[in-house]
Amino acid sequence: MASKTSGAENLSASRDVRFLDQFFGPRKVVIVGLSRSAIGAPVSVLTTLNDYGYSGEIYVINPNMTQTDADNFTVCASLDELPDDIELAVVSVAREQVHDVLKGCIAKGIKGAIVITQGFADADEEGGRLQEEMLELARDNGMRILGPNTIGIADAFACFTSSFIELENDKTAIGQVSQSGLFMMGHHLINNEPAGFCKSIDLGNASDIDLVDVLTYFEQSDEVDVIQCHVEGIVDGGAFVETASRISKEKPIVLLKAGRSKTGQVAVASHSGAAAGENEVYDAAFRKAGIVPAHNSEELRMLSKAFVTYAPPKGKRVAVVSFSGGGAILAIDAIEGAGLELAKLSEDTIRDIEDLFPPWLTVDNPVDIWIPVARDFDGSFPRILERVMQDDHVDAVICIYCSYTLPKYDALNSSKYVGEIGVRYPDKPIMCWTYGLDIAGFSKRIEKQGSAMVFPSLESASTTIAKMADFEANRRQSASEVPSRFEVDDVSVDSLLATARQAESSYLFTESLEILDAYGINLAAWRFVSDENDLARNAAEIGYPVCMKIVSADIIHKSDSGGIRLNIGNDQELIENYRGMCDDVLRYDPEAAIGGVILQAMAPKGKEVMIGAKHDPTYGPCVIVGTGGIYTEILNDYTFRLAPLTDVEAREMLAELKLYPLLEGVRGEAPCDIDSIVETLLRVSQLVTTHPAIKEIDINPLIVNEHGSVIVDARIIT
Repeated sequence: MASKTSGAENLSASRDVRFLDQFFGPRKVVIVGLSRSAIGAPVSVLTTLNDYGYSGEIYVINPNMTQTDADNFTVCASLDELPDDIELAVVSVAREQVHDVLKGCIAKGIKGAIVITQGFADADEEGGRLQEEMLELARDNGMRILGPNTIGIADAFACFTSSFIELENDKTAIGQVSQSGLFMMGHHLINNEPAGFCKSIDLGNASDIDLVDVLTYFEQSDEVDVIQCHVEGIVDGGAFVETASRISKEKPIVLLKAGRSKTGQVAVASHSGAAAGENEVYDAAFRKAGIVPAHNSEELRMLSKAFVTYAPPKGKRVAVVSFSGGGAILAIDAIEGAGLELAKLSEDTIRDIEDLFPPWLTVDNPVDIWIPVARDFDGSFPRILERVMQDDHVDAVICIYCSYTLPKYDALNSSKYVGEIGVRYPDKPIMCWTYGLDIAGFSKRIEKQGSAMVFPSLESASTTIAKMADFEANRRQSASEVPSRFEVDDVSVDSLLATARQAESSYLFTESLEILDAYGINLAAWRFVSDENDLARNAAEIGYPVCMKIVSADIIHKSDSGGIRLNIGNDQELIENYRGMCDDVLRYDPEAAIGGVILQAMAPKGKEVMIGAKHDPTYGPCVIVGTGGIYTEILNDYTFRLAPLTDVEAREMLAELKLYPLLEGVRGEAPCDIDSIVETLLRVSQLVTTHPAIKEIDINPLIVNEHGSVIVDARIIT
């Protein structure tokens, strides 16, 4: 029997991140490493800090300056001259000097430092050594460090920043955390928009202050409604998933993972000193944590902006209101491409607006409104859009309109209405796409009230709806779903693993079958036989026909070595196949040590599924399911999740496979027993979660048909 346990019981308490207050809103700050030429220069921490509106006290350490050089800051020749209540140091000196600077800061009681300097773990071996020395100094003296290799902080409410490139003070309720200064001090300029965040932090090398610290800080901030992340690598995967899972139930986390290509992973190591990791495992972790994934920097910006503009739609039914019939058809393609559904308008909605259309024109979704708006724009456009928004069968609307120059085309000025209607229906997003000569000007007017957005393409609008709807569905689902727990024999598993450990055996074959048996996982009847004279007796106990498999720590892929014989029907065939198989294996590998054979009942015919598990160094146990058999690697049909699995997650995994339609039954075939595959996945998930000594599990194949499923081969690596 399976029981349910609450995942909430396993969540650790939130970290104490109040120390970050002194980084985001220091009342007194010292800048170490500012030259005289940086005063008033465009690329200068001091210039940006002043332009950003900072009103706290600023101190600059430079023995070559005098107070006559200063306007609104205090010059000190050394750290010794500072008052004792400085909260934060911004350090930009040569890497060899950083240690001594931090030592001087500690002597003055400064507990926080932003180290802008590059050339530490992001560079060479010497840089790595210097970074470790810096961290040891900080830990021994209660100092917290942001960086190195960072531009630091921006907080629009405190009007504080350590950026050396200009920022716009924007109070959009987005908290941004990244491992690149691009997202704080330039990405908004590329898009000719405001900053797009109220708080931002560049982790740099994340040597001390890390992603989990900042996520927790933004979770607790009333000024942040949406969290935007750019990451290159994550060190403490367990803490990240636990923290993000908790936060995402209340605040969306939109995340862009960089370094997905092989070349990009190499670049990540040199940029921030991080390990990029396997894409599939990262994707599984993000899914587990309720993360909204962005696939590029533009999507990161658009999704983050959408979550502060709209409430997530309750479903995926989309209506299209369009000035253009051609545009409406393009919208349909985008909607279906994003996995959305074209909404079916209610009869009441159609009846309420059909008087605006000529009798020969069928009113349906998409609603081509050109004829009504050309006749009477003010009398038709707002009426049609609002009535479609009121339809209970509609979860979101894509509105396609003209954005021609004003006042020439004021008669078609949709910006007068879209924002207002969006305000009246906050639970239904209006996603806008436009064409014309004044798109930028129109977009600003449409977005002025903060209730609607203009998207660069119909595809981006549709993808945004889909990801927001998925976020809302996952949030509702995760609140009720907890992993199943089965009654199993963990004592036997512990004993088997301990015996293997004592024997220094990491590759388990017969022990693998015993472990799966102890976990109630259905195996084809089997016997281990080490002596030819015992073959016939064991085969009789199983019952013919049987298969025979070689047992050797030196043979991993039995098919390649000739180490499998199938459909053995009697005692004579049994002996002949045993001898022939041993000869084939030794020809394949003359040094192979043969420990015996496994005799196993022939499995019934069915579809072949592969189930696996692995221990990822960042995120811990992961479970894999895919198409099984000898073509597993070639077909490349598989999917990942982090353990422990819920029933819903296991079923989602199967539904993602190309094999899944075959499991459901095609061309008159009976559907396979999918419940039995789900149970096997859940039991494997519990096994790898409970026993971290297990590094890999490979079950291939699991044979499944309409009567159930059975494992015919498995191996475990510890």
